[in-house]
Amino acid sequence: MTYLRQNLKYCHSQIKLKNTTTYEISKIINSLKNKTSHGYDEISDKILKASAPFILSPLTHIFNKVLSSGIFPDWLKYSEVQPLFKKGEKTEISNYRLISLLPSFSNIIEKIIYKRLNWYLLENNILANEQFGFREKFTTDMATHELLNNIQLSLDKKKLVGGIVCDLQKAFDCVNHNILLEKIKYYGIRGTAYNLMQSYLDNRYQRTVIKAKNLNKLSSSWEITRHGVPQASVLGPYYFLFILMIFL
Repeated sequence: MTYLRQNLKYCHSQIKLKNTTTYEISKIINSLKNKTSHGYDEISDKILKASAPFILSPLTHIFNKVLSSGIFPDWLKYSEVQPLFKKGEKTEISNYRLISLLPSFSNIIEKIIYKRLNWYLLENNILANEQFGFREKFTTDMATHELLNNIQLSLDKKKLVGGIVCDLQKAFDCVNHNILLEKIKYYGIRGTAYNLMQSYLDNRYQRTVIKAKNLNKLSSSWEITRHGVPQASVLGPYYFLFILMIFL
């Protein structure tokens, strides 16, 4: 944060979270896949889509309360973590990727917040052009093309080309909440929006769930999450983006 204050300009704009509508929520629900997987509440996206006509109005009221109060509901902060095997020896814990199963209702309100947050960042030119990850229309293929093109251009001009590669292992799990919130405030996420971002991170709980061969679930006890952002969440990647990005 000292570097930001000394070298980069402060964002004087401030985000405002406009209310959602039944139409917006309906579009989000319709865009969900008919997945039967679910979080601790046992409500899958498939069930959510089937019940949408009956819950749109109550959801609109609840989510508008979330946006106006800056309080993220505690009942949406419980995630079940399932280890997904990648490759190598199955007895090695490092060979598993952790996937967080969040309540389906959490995904809806997160998409609503994400839409407003994304508009604000683009409108104020906050995202660096070199940031390709976790952005719409900025794919990793484009990042590779940009890198190779710059290298080729430099070599054609007889310049020396060097690179520094940083491998961020378990990056989402290592996000420091205090640093993250300071950067969020610096980029204009203040007031009610800041309170909502902070509320999203506070008092989050998770437990590990493993499916046994007899199809029963084995789970650990609920433990509070003191750092990191939820894997496979909508807002998680954007929170991580705040840690990486540079104000232009």
